[in-house]
Amino acid sequence: MCITSGRRGVPEVLLSGRKSCMGLVERDAVVAELRTALSDSAKGRGKVAVIRGGIASGKTALLRAFEEHAVASGATLLRASGAPSEQSLRFGVIEQFFSGATTPPEASAMLSRLTGLDAPQVGGELSSAAQSGTRDAHDLCVGLLELSRKGPLVITVDDHQFADSASLQVLTYLQHRIGTARVMLLLSQGTEPPSELVAEALRQPYSRQFTLYPLSPEGVGQLLAQRLDSSAALRQAPGSYALTGGNPLLTRALIDDSLAPGPEASAGAADGPVTGQAFTRAVMACLHRGGPQLLRTARAIAVLGEFAAPALLARFLDVRPSVVGGALEALELAGLTIDAQFRYEGTRAAVLDELTPEERSALNRRAAELLHHDGVAPSDVVGYLLAAGEADEPWAARVLHAAADQALPHAEQALALGKVAEAVQYLEFASRSCGDEHKRAMLTARLAWVQWTSSPAAATRHHGPLQTALEKELLSGREVMRLVRSLAWHGRPKEAVRALESLGAPPEGDGSRDQAERKLTRQWLSRWHPQIFAQVERHAAMSEPPGSPGPARRPQTAVLPRGTGNSSVVEGAEQVLQRARVRETPLASVISALHELLAAERFERAMYWCNELLQKAEGQHAAAWRGVLLDTRAAVSLRLGDLADAERDACSALTALSARSWGVAIGSPLSHAVHAATMRGHFDKAAELLNQMIPQAMMDTRYGLQYRTARGHFHLATDRPHAALEDFEAVGDLVVKWKLDHPMTLPWRGDLAQALVRVGQTDRARELIKDQLRMIGPDSTRMRGVSLGILASVSDLKQRLPLLGEVVDLLQAGGDRYELARAFVELGQVWQILGKLDRAQLIRRRALQLAKSCHAEQLYDQLVATREPLNSEATPSQWEDAEGMAVLSEAERRVAALAALGRTNREIGRKLHITVSTVEQHLTRVYRKLNIKRRADLPVGLPADIA
Repeated sequence: MCITSGRRGVPEVLLSGRKSCMGLVERDAVVAELRTALSDSAKGRGKVAVIRGGIASGKTALLRAFEEHAVASGATLLRASGAPSEQSLRFGVIEQFFSGATTPPEASAMLSRLTGLDAPQVGGELSSAAQSGTRDAHDLCVGLLELSRKGPLVITVDDHQFADSASLQVLTYLQHRIGTARVMLLLSQGTEPPSELVAEALRQPYSRQFTLYPLSPEGVGQLLAQRLDSSAALRQAPGSYALTGGNPLLTRALIDDSLAPGPEASAGAADGPVTGQAFTRAVMACLHRGGPQLLRTARAIAVLGEFAAPALLARFLDVRPSVVGGALEALELAGLTIDAQFRYEGTRAAVLDELTPEERSALNRRAAELLHHDGVAPSDVVGYLLAAGEADEPWAARVLHAAADQALPHAEQALALGKVAEAVQYLEFASRSCGDEHKRAMLTARLAWVQWTSSPAAATRHHGPLQTALEKELLSGREVMRLVRSLAWHGRPKEAVRALESLGAPPEGDGSRDQAERKLTRQWLSRWHPQIFAQVERHAAMSEPPGSPGPARRPQTAVLPRGTGNSSVVEGAEQVLQRARVRETPLASVISALHELLAAERFERAMYWCNELLQKAEGQHAAAWRGVLLDTRAAVSLRLGDLADAERDACSALTALSARSWGVAIGSPLSHAVHAATMRGHFDKAAELLNQMIPQAMMDTRYGLQYRTARGHFHLATDRPHAALEDFEAVGDLVVKWKLDHPMTLPWRGDLAQALVRVGQTDRARELIKDQLRMIGPDSTRMRGVSLGILASVSDLKQRLPLLGEVVDLLQAGGDRYELARAFVELGQVWQILGKLDRAQLIRRRALQLAKSCHAEQLYDQLVATREPLNSEATPSQWEDAEGMAVLSEAERRVAALAALGRTNREIGRKLHITVSTVEQHLTRVYRKLNIKRRADLPVGLPADIA
């Protein structure tokens, strides 16, 4: 008789959804039959039961559950487990009966007395008499039967197929004599053909066989519900079944990963199954449990991948098809494969990781040979040859040459799918195998371009071959310009200049792509590498194509013309960003466009494009794009006064690429991180960043100017104005020398003016900031507001008040919350000097709110330390919480916001274009609705855009 359990023949009782006994799922029918058999055997009707099942199907768990029941019912339990490594140990299984933890001492003593064997200690060995065979299997069988006379005896042997031959002989004798004994023999085994012991036992009427199949989808849900909450179990059940095929061990591993600390923790919060280390370990444990042949088959599937099929696997392993068929059946029954392919994509990598390099090479070479002889296309065979690393056979050479012609399109296809490593492998292979020198140079250039987007440092190894190809005139203008930008990025200016000089002037009718690359490189060098640009500015290679305007005298016009309202520049930048494609569009073009938006003070658009392109870069695993875009987003956040975001993004940018990959451009994220940390008052963090090693060549680039500027502000914030003065003056000298002098990109005059004020040179500071204001023009909001704020600090009290009023208006329009907070601090101090303490107090409250919102901890702490006591009649909720403003109309909210900032009724009326009488009426209604008595009680938690 055979009873199945699992998806085939699930008893109706299991369909009720209740959990099975002892934590088992969908095994109730088997448990019931085993208990009945135990009851019969206790009455002198001996039983033999065999449990069969796939790898990790729950055989052992079922065995243990039954053993607990047997002991609880008063039976004597002798238990053992077979193991492949112990098959040579004579009576190894029987020895476990003597020393098992469940063996009663009297039973061990009785066996010793009846068989003449010395009862061993736990972990000991059988006596020399047993080892020499003086006691044969028959005597041991008699001893076991003798034990059953004192009470029911249960003997269990897990994985009995691995038992030693002497122990199997004892068990065979026992099952022949079990019919009238109070003995129950319970054996478990895998899906392999039954052993001689089992085959013989199953011919007897007192024997039963139970087959454990994988859990059904409902069973997987029940198992999940034992440890996860019901909603999580319901969500994860379908995906868990798809990954495990109903294997209980794998399902429990998924639960462990779901509950492990991490982003998906909290009792299985994920919508689908979570695969982690526990699941990978369980998968590999299943493979190793299945024995050598199953593991060999799994490795063959991992190597052959999509080509794995029973016939090819048999040839690959050099075994009979029936052997492979049995292994594939075992793998599928264990929930590891479907149609000779792994269910879980991580299994292939885990299996291959266990192989030594020599083993992987041999297996890949074997796969390539078989596939080639089967007529598979060279493009499909070449991957195995590349993985093998060597192939000296003549057929391999023919495959390599045939595949070389197809390598480039295959690499482009891999790139389109985001498989960068695969694309690099194809290109490296093609460049090595290509016999045409010109084509090899083209492939190397493409390889350098692809690798640069993931790791600029990795692309440097191609500089030498590409420079050699350039000397032989094997590179196009486009490829040379990409090489020049890479050389400049990595701080190799002399080589960049030589590359440009060797290229020569663009020919008539130069291709549009080459023209675009020349123009982009010229623009890039003029902005970021002005020393290189200066050396080649008059060289033919950097000239515009024939018929186009000559090079601009002032490179800053390429950044942004005077005035920030130049719509053509902004529209052009937006068009570049709309067309940008990761790994296709030059990153230099994208960054130039983003900086044009920054210079035009289009911060919201710059932030939008940073976020859009970052998402695409992360999907394409383009680390260089990710690092530079994070850095640019940090620059945007600094201009908006979002200091915490700026510091986080700048530090993330520094870790997105290695220092070697950043090259001289590391000065940009370093400067943004230092600047943000300084503005927040995190001086230790800023000092740590400034102590990092930097490339010497960086100081001869615009990145060096950014770095010096950030360092100067750090010196200024830590009371070292003379050190700050030195940095700012050096920046100013280089900016003028390199013709980069425009305050919308490098406002060095304002920085220097702040340092001059600190050392008492207010007249020179005033002249510098006035020069900066003249250069900015009337269209800027943020930079004009910042500059006017500096001018206010060096103006007399009479001029300072109207200047600061204009600063507040400009900075509110420009969106810079940090500079706005500083302006309110200055404004509050002016009102305090003028004796308007209530108004000063209101302004400081607004500054306090802004400092907190932009995470300017130092400024916030200073304001808290100097804040005067509030009016005793005003409750904290009235001035800290602005939720009550919801009862006001839009007009009333605007009037209240301006009044809370200390504006007079006349000033409010002039700003809102209403009469003073209307202002007074609005304020009267505001006081009544908010249940306050005076202007000093107005809430200050108001949005800046209202005020």
